[in-house]
Amino acid sequence: MYLFVYGSLLSHNSHNFLLNGCKFIGKAILEGFGLYKVSWYPAIVPKENSKVLGEVYQIDSSILNKIDEFEDEGELYKRKEVEVVLEKGDILKAWTYVYLFDVDEDNYVPFENQPWRG
Repeated sequence: MYLFVYGSLLSHNSHNFLLNGCKFIGKAILEGFGLYKVSWYPAIVPKENSKVLGEVYQIDSSILNKIDEFEDEGELYKRKEVEVVLEKGDILKAWTYVYLFDVDEDNYVPFENQPWRG
């Protein structure tokens, strides 16, 4: 299975160690979602005409369970299966985490300012 990450789990960010041993598939784009700063970390929510730049990793169920716990799945984020487009144009189904609360439009991160750094 695959996981699309867009924030602290990205290869250049603080919590990527949680994906140690997982195969990096490549950079990818998720369409129909917007990226927002909600604290020191980002979140995504559905947003028309927006897209999010992230990375895809191949994971197993034990890693997925660990990431569910890290992301407070069901409390802060909801894990959702989405379609992402890899750099070469391939489309993959991947899990990602969608924020469960309202976001402030003032904290929207435009695509040209992505990927998330933090």
